[in-house]
Amino acid sequence: MPKDNQMLHFPVGYIMDRVLSLFHEVVSDNVHLQAIDNGLKKGIKYVLNDAPVGQPASLTGENIIEINDNYCEFLYLICYSFLVINDCLLILTDRVDGEASISKEEAKAYYIEADEMLTEALKMLSPNENDKLYMSASRGKIMNFPNTSKPNRYTDYSDSMAIAGLTYILHHEFGHFIFEHEEDTPFNELDADRHAILQLKKRGEATKNENTIFAGIILALVASAFINPALTATSYPDIDDRIEYALQFADDSLKNNPDSLLYRIIGFSANIWASHFQIDIPKMTAGESYKGYACRIKSALIDHKRKTKII
Repeated sequence: MPKDNQMLHFPVGYIMDRVLSLFHEVVSDNVHLQAIDNGLKKGIKYVLNDAPVGQPASLTGENIIEINDNYCEFLYLICYSFLVINDCLLILTDRVDGEASISKEEAKAYYIEADEMLTEALKMLSPNENDKLYMSASRGKIMNFPNTSKPNRYTDYSDSMAIAGLTYILHHEFGHFIFEHEEDTPFNELDADRHAILQLKKRGEATKNENTIFAGIILALVASAFINPALTATSYPDIDDRIEYALQFADDSLKNNPDSLLYRIIGFSANIWASHFQIDIPKMTAGESYKGYACRIKSALIDHKRKTKII
């Protein structure tokens, strides 16, 4: 599929070929393959956008999937920083089950760098009044962080999560195309979500990589929560409800494991999100499982949505 001829933001250019490959590989239905070949003729266009991060992607009236590369960049940073901070916190707080893969000194160094990366990612959500050029292609410090072309022990895994998340975004829009959705409604959005999730789930089952696939899907939705802190909209399902919906499709070994990566991501994400937007949610208690915590904060999110609900 053709790419926009503009220079893509870091590190989008390094991973989008893999995203497009996965987008095609997970399509097994011949009707859907024909829809790509004969219907989605103009393909996927990357929109170079120096504005604050907003809508991930859209399907145009000309049957082009437009994906904003600043969202791609934001999701990449979120995937890496959330993975590393979460992992290193387990080591630094002696919560690793078994022997830690790295020393506490190494974990501290990775944690500090990932925390800086997260700080830079959150700057992308609003205009930077002190630096008018911040949202340009260099994006401040971002080029110096670990990435696909500057790998470390975490980049392969974070790359895979980002690739899964971006493929989910593309297949969500492709779902609107193949189902001929003519308007944005909560039903149509969940219909497109279901298509995207099932395509990737088959891939995860075939490659025994479902944990990474679903982590990427969840983080793509988490990124949307940072874009829309109200969590609510009139034509879309609430973001936390979309996350719950996605979890329904996960293998029982993942969604029933109280300390799985998926629940760790949800709990950690909720805390970072709440801190960034100064929203009160309960903190995790000693001995509480990650799944238990994810369920417990649901009521706090519902209270928050009541205050922000668009009528």
